[in-house]
Amino acid sequence: MGGSVPPLVSTDWLAANLGRRDLVVVEVDEEAARYWAGHVPGAHNLDWIDDLHGSPDRTFVNAHEFMKVMNRIGVANDSHVVLYGDSTNAFAASAFWLFRYYGHSRLSLLDGGRRLWLLEGRELDDAAPPSVPQAPPYHVADADTGLRVTRDELLARFVGAPPGTAVLDCRSAQEYAGRVAEQADLPLEHQHSLGHIPGAVSLTSTELADPITDRLKPAPHLRRIFADHGVHDHLEVVVYCSVAERSALTWFALHELLGHARVRNYDGGWAEYGSLMDVPVAR
Repeated sequence: MGGSVPPLVSTDWLAANLGRRDLVVVEVDEEAARYWAGHVPGAHNLDWIDDLHGSPDRTFVNAHEFMKVMNRIGVANDSHVVLYGDSTNAFAASAFWLFRYYGHSRLSLLDGGRRLWLLEGRELDDAAPPSVPQAPPYHVADADTGLRVTRDELLARFVGAPPGTAVLDCRSAQEYAGRVAEQADLPLEHQHSLGHIPGAVSLTSTELADPITDRLKPAPHLRRIFADHGVHDHLEVVVYCSVAERSALTWFALHELLGHARVRNYDGGWAEYGSLMDVPVAR
């Protein structure tokens, strides 16, 4: 066991490796109840809001709470965790970003996620999560702050996308233009202004995936998409959406698949920025 793992694994790979001792499969959906309608055999379920966010501060869980979640679902520091979910894998990608932020190295996203697993007619299980064997307590490394941009850093360095930077808005074109707010009723998502961060370029995260299978597009295709939106290797990139789920998928494509070393997720997203007073907003 041990060793590096690819950031993206196929449904064929997962089906062939189910039951491996070092493998922990985790489903993270927009609607957590989907897990109970049938899931990858042996998969655990994480509720994106209840398990991965703190209360009442609305941010992602701190290191201590993350450790408790890992111990509860049986993730050891050397476990190979494979994440998947619905909604183009956006919420699973958000969990992936959080795992990376807290230093978990053996980590993969299931290409195509829940939709492709179902489309291919693969085996489903509706049983409760499996019992967790006794394991050493999970140890959380220092957070990798190079993966995250805070509100203060954003305001000081990235608004207006000054030279050497790029800002990608991963919401829909309508949200970017300030014509509509995101319709999902997530308790974290209560912005007051409409529009986008000045200097941001619109790149909807769903453009990165096949609309039928939810599989991410091949690396050369992804590279062209990002180049067409002004993202080049020498730039420091910030990605954001409403609450860091869609932007996490964009971060995954850039950081994990294309190897862009300087891309950071603004986890406050428009839910935070659009609620601030006296900040510039573009429409």
